[in-house]
Amino acid sequence: MQPSNFLNSIIIAAIIFFGSTVYANEVESKFLDAGLVDVNRIDETIQVDLVNSDPAKNYFRENFYSGLKTAYLRKDIAVKLSKAQKALKNKHPDYSLLILDAARPRNVSQLMYDKMKGTKFEKFVANPQKGSMHNYGIAVDITLVDGFGDELDMGFSPFRKSTLNLYWMFARKKLGATLSTNQSSNRKLLADVMVESGFIPLRFEWWHFNGMPKVDARKRYQIIE
Repeated sequence: MQPSNFLNSIIIAAIIFFGSTVYANEVESKFLDAGLVDVNRIDETIQVDLVNSDPAKNYFRENFYSGLKTAYLRKDIAVKLSKAQKALKNKHPDYSLLILDAARPRNVSQLMYDKMKGTKFEKFVANPQKGSMHNYGIAVDITLVDGFGDELDMGFSPFRKSTLNLYWMFARKKLGATLSTNQSSNRKLLADVMVESGFIPLRFEWWHFNGMPKVDARKRYQIIE
């Protein structure tokens, strides 16, 4: 074999062997090093739109994940999410889970917390000193989409909103604006399939679900820095 051909063979073999790690950005590398898995490797039917990779879709107007499009979780949590997707499909075959955020490094949570601190929305980002469940790779921010890929109406949401729109929605919520029957039904559907599959909801964030109790996550896993 010619030396150049041998070298090319080595390069090709390395690319095949290391797979996605060859092209991983810094954030993705942290997830891979921590042993997390691409959710779509477990269930390719789950839809993903990481809002924190697109400044136009998050409150902070930042690209926190360097354009990452892949959702990462601990493998056992990804398996639970696949179970929730199947439960949803059994009820509504055209519907799908849509992941808005999944694993998140603590340094990103710190950037978010610093921007939120002192605002009305501070409670929506956990203090990174203790580590949020996103930092352990066991939490998801999630919603539902219909067969056309359109999100179901869930009422108040911090995603894909202008600052003015977000403050207006928050003000209406504080003034006692109630959910419509359709919004309540959609939230219940999401909560039902997630809880049925082993997830734990948060009382004040309809979109956030933990894949296990916090105490168990802190004993079992390390924070992704």
